[in-house]
Amino acid sequence: MENTDIKKLQEKVKANPNDYKLLEEYAIALSDIGENEEALKNFSFILKKFPDNALVLYNIGIILEKLKYIEKAASAYKKALSIDNDNADIMYNLACVYIKLNYLDEAANLLLNVVEKDSNDENSYFQLGKIYSQKKDFDNAIKYFSKAIELNKQDYIAKFYLAYSYDKKQISDKAISLYEEIIAQQPDYSWAYYNLASIYLNKNDNTKALLYLEKTLKTNPKDIEALKQIIKLFFKLKKFASAEKTIRQAILDMPQEADVYYMASQVYKFLKNQINYVKYLKLTLKNENTYTGNIQKLKQEIQNSEKK
Repeated sequence: MENTDIKKLQEKVKANPNDYKLLEEYAIALSDIGENEEALKNFSFILKKFPDNALVLYNIGIILEKLKYIEKAASAYKKALSIDNDNADIMYNLACVYIKLNYLDEAANLLLNVVEKDSNDENSYFQLGKIYSQKKDFDNAIKYFSKAIELNKQDYIAKFYLAYSYDKKQISDKAISLYEEIIAQQPDYSWAYYNLASIYLNKNDNTKALLYLEKTLKTNPKDIEALKQIIKLFFKLKKFASAEKTIRQAILDMPQEADVYYMASQVYKFLKNQINYVKYLKLTLKNENTYTGNIQKLKQEIQNSEKK
């Protein structure tokens, strides 16, 4: 909505302060442009007049969720549902908030009620799949992700989660087929390449693993986990020049990432390049705020390296 439209609504509200439908429209418009605090004030004002209005409580829940007040959002949705206990939209939103709060069983029950009302609700099947994946119940995850994809064959995110579930069940052929399908749809989806690489690493197929790790870094040069895996694989394959070239490029791509400098230090340590080994250890320490390792061990390693 344009600012001019907001101003017009604001003027109408000023002219008609008791028109609560107009005030509600204005509050929704404010939320749509990111003015959530102001929108919340307006909805809270309406709620004082209509404390049992499920729609107002529902909209308050949406705004609280946008503001990251997740528990308060849950309370608003719960109250709305207690008033309008057959409303599938409220059930769905409350379920999504419950997922964020890790109330997975409660979320699943709500979503099962939603799909009972509407068997074509793709989003609810997808969320059910995510719940069961999180619970490591991959049989049910496969069931619900498959249903979501049946309803929307272009949903590559659901395909990604379904592939992951198949991989966890060690049904790697189906996982591979789905990841390849995702790549055909979304050639820049780096996680599909990375997960394919992981499958081939587990199969000890280093050639394909290397291929997909390289594609991961091509689509997402800042993927540190892929970088770690490809450096390990280069060393395993004795491709030391490739390891050095890759780490140098990573330093250019991620100049503030201490873990990259630490990986560089270990590459040069293996290559017996003492100057660069010490240099990159010190650069790791210089960027310690992004280092995921043990700082004290790093300092000790630097001390030991300088004695040599």
